[in-house]
Amino acid sequence: MLKILPFDSVTFEKGAVLPDAFGVKVTKEINGTYMLEFSHPINEKSRLICENKIVVCEGQAFRITRAARSSGEDNSLDAECHHIYNADAPSVHIQNVPDMIGVNPSEVLEAVFAGSRFSLMSDNELTALGMKRVDYDGFMIDFFSTDKTNPYDVMKAVIENCGKGEIYNDNYKVALVERIGQDRHIRLDLTKNMRNISVERDITDMVTRLYPYGKDDAHIGSVNGGAQYIQSANAEIYGVRDGYRDYSDYMEPSKLMRRALWEFDSANEERIDVPGINITGAFADISKLARYGEAEKIEVGDSVTVIDNGNEIHERVIKMEYYPYQSDNSIISIGRVRRDLFFYLEQMGTLTRRYAKISTSNGNVKAQSVAGIISNSGIKLSGNAGELSLLSDMLKISNGSIMKVQMGNQNGRFVCRIRDNAGNCAVETGTDGKMDFTGDLTAENIKIGNNVINVNMSGKLCINGKEITTNG
Repeated sequence: MLKILPFDSVTFEKGAVLPDAFGVKVTKEINGTYMLEFSHPINEKSRLICENKIVVCEGQAFRITRAARSSGEDNSLDAECHHIYNADAPSVHIQNVPDMIGVNPSEVLEAVFAGSRFSLMSDNELTALGMKRVDYDGFMIDFFSTDKTNPYDVMKAVIENCGKGEIYNDNYKVALVERIGQDRHIRLDLTKNMRNISVERDITDMVTRLYPYGKDDAHIGSVNGGAQYIQSANAEIYGVRDGYRDYSDYMEPSKLMRRALWEFDSANEERIDVPGINITGAFADISKLARYGEAEKIEVGDSVTVIDNGNEIHERVIKMEYYPYQSDNSIISIGRVRRDLFFYLEQMGTLTRRYAKISTSNGNVKAQSVAGIISNSGIKLSGNAGELSLLSDMLKISNGSIMKVQMGNQNGRFVCRIRDNAGNCAVETGTDGKMDFTGDLTAENIKIGNNVINVNMSGKLCINGKEITTNG
């Protein structure tokens, strides 16, 4: 049964029981939603249910974020709650996280969770659960400074930086691990524990001919017989589907080649040369039945085998919507964890990829005292020396008080304005589109038509090498 506790509880063993709660539903997905929903009749216990209090379900704490009361025939209260990590971590304000270059991801997370109620799980705790830290093998990252943020957003940024990692929560204990769940060798079958099965195959993101690029657009031609791509054997089955990946951390063609081949490797759960598979269905949790027990228990992240018309599909559970105190009506989603949804910004251009390395989740940039925003209309960066903006079709550069440069299209015509340090316009396009210069003009040579005006060694003004003489 559910228990309810005060909003400031840090331990969750005790609490007032809610025996009349009904429709108790938990939704959980990898690196995403983890929420609890339930209803309760209007009675003396329902007065305990209000926003921000903590509800405990299956040993996990959820914070009530919404409570809706209805009167009439239903006469009940509906509550929506989010796991304590998803609810509280975004509310821990961090003014600044400095550059942390060449460090383990765990070092970044330890720094941002320090001083909060959250703590990172130890290696011993993870080992007991059959999991490993994402950096257990010494993996390191470069984390760029970010300000006005929180641990929840930093965790997402670290995952993007790593290119891998899944979040494991145990109330106020948190870990970023290689993967959650296990291979439990459980079979899902209509004759056993599935009420219906829907199988969807999607080739939208499938690539069978891959063009890999390294740092500064390095390619593999020198180690691949001149060809700048690799092709999967599955091209014979599905046809040639071109695609590319940017691996900016690789410089040597041979290492770039090995990294690219991993995309087609049969041991790679995220290989890109096969159709994406998503399976959904109504699931009966038979682990609640005495004759099955824990051997048939399924968790998010587990690998399972789905039997579909005699075919065996081995994939992971990526999302579950289940009723913890019932054995039916659960919905299970099985497929491949689409890393690109969480981690990769490729296919969006070099500018966006470089920007992502120094950006915060809300669009601010903090790298060497530079901050700014990026949007569909362009980029705006502000620093100690002034401001640069490329919005719509106009480039602007200022020193904070004077608009030094304006260049671009304005009202259907090209505009160029350059001002001196006093704010006077030195160069400007006139209404005829030609450049007008004002103020002092300094040059070694001035060419007018076929004539060159300059000064000779004696300091005399010359045209085409001949001195100009004047009277008076």
